[in-house]
Amino acid sequence: MAGRRRRGAGPLWAMGGAALGFCLSGVAGQLVEPSTAPPKPKPPPLTKETVVFWDMRLWHVVGIFSLFVLCIIITLCCVFNCRVPRTRKEIEARYLQRKAAKMYTDKLETVPPLNELTEIPGEEKKKKKKDSVDTVAIKVEEDEKKEAKKKKGEK
Repeated sequence: MAGRRRRGAGPLWAMGGAALGFCLSGVAGQLVEPSTAPPKPKPPPLTKETVVFWDMRLWHVVGIFSLFVLCIIITLCCVFNCRVPRTRKEIEARYLQRKAAKMYTDKLETVPPLNELTEIPGEEKKKKKKDSVDTVAIKVEEDEKKEAKKKKGEK
């Protein structure tokens, strides 16, 4: 049995050998052949004294860029007031402050305009509208007028 060949094994081996030869020929084309030309010179190392552009050294450019970024950050923090509270007390105090400010604005919206609250000297008295809001000052004036009329009527 040792000397016996299998049927069909010959052509299979031949096709495998052809495929292997084809692959190896493709790989051989990719190999780099050594050249006799002198090697390319290496670029000088990048140091802080390297001139980048406009006769400015690398550390000049880095410093100017850093200052520019720092100015932008400081400006944004000042404009948007983005200080982060550090303690729980500061967080609670800020919450109470916002709540008080909201309550104040809500109360301020209910206050009638100044011309309805006070009398301007020399101004003619206007007729009171039915839909206008009676303020304390107007009610006090009306009460004083009524009391004055009653006193005149008694005399």
